[in-house]
Amino acid sequence: MCSRYILNQHREWLHLNTFGDRPCARSGQSSVVVRDKIYVFGGCDGVVDYNDLHCFDTVMHEWSVMHSEGGPTPRAAFGMCAGPGAEDFTIACGSNTQYMSAYSYGWSYDTRRRKWTELFESPKALYGVSICWHGHILLMYAGTTGSEYCNHLYAFDLRIAGVVKVSTSGSCPSRRYKHESVIVDDCMYILGGGSFAPTESCMYINQLNLRSLVWQQVKVQNDTSTPRTAFSCCVDPETLKVWVFGGFDADNTRIQAFQNYDLTSNEWKVVQTVCSPDARAFHSVIYAQGSLYLMLGANGKRKLMMFGNIEFEALHPRCKCWQRTHI
Repeated sequence: MCSRYILNQHREWLHLNTFGDRPCARSGQSSVVVRDKIYVFGGCDGVVDYNDLHCFDTVMHEWSVMHSEGGPTPRAAFGMCAGPGAEDFTIACGSNTQYMSAYSYGWSYDTRRRKWTELFESPKALYGVSICWHGHILLMYAGTTGSEYCNHLYAFDLRIAGVVKVSTSGSCPSRRYKHESVIVDDCMYILGGGSFAPTESCMYINQLNLRSLVWQQVKVQNDTSTPRTAFSCCVDPETLKVWVFGGFDADNTRIQAFQNYDLTSNEWKVVQTVCSPDARAFHSVIYAQGSLYLMLGANGKRKLMMFGNIEFEALHPRCKCWQRTHI
């Protein structure tokens, strides 16, 4: 039996049910939306790394496990994004937490054919990278080898199956890992991250013009953003707001700070809700079907969703209504 709870605009809890084969308690996984389904890959439970793939149907509220031959080895802290096709998603690099090693390969998954395809090998084995597709080009930014942090930008061209290091100019972001990147039109935005923890007083946003390849720091009035690493964010394509939750701060303390950034007005706002999910890092926040979904992660002491109980949170951004699911 799975129970979902919704807090509506009247601050009343409503009850729904979900069912199926859900992921176990873990952190360091990544999630992405393809059509009306959320795909959750990888992660670790503190001892074991995973390469299982779970799918959550946002319409039917059903979990299922996707079985495929081959595919990436178990890993955590990798990059993940939708694309290159409308039915695909991509993962890149990542770490094996058991052996403290990094990976260099990128893979795509066809959700319709349920098939993995190896795309490329990065010049460096990294984890904590961010990836985004821009047309037929996959952009991979920053990350760490485990011994050093970097701020390199790599590009994989799907047409020629080659990876190159991209030369840029301007005010490049500092070296970092476990940041986030989003692409809107012809600009890529880099948010947060650190080496290891965040070192800045706020979450400065850097923008790369993908035509001129020039970096600039976005000017934000009265910046109230909370600096953080290993947070998660997603973009509402209609409002162009970036929704940001959780992570850890300069003291390595897990936080539950919930904010959004308006890409149009360049303003940060604190999102006020009646209840809040537990503080966590290395989790997932996903925008799908007009709601924000928050899942998995770790609070610094334990992985969340333990003992077969999943706390699956969702919020309707326009009415700020949290949903909670216990499985």
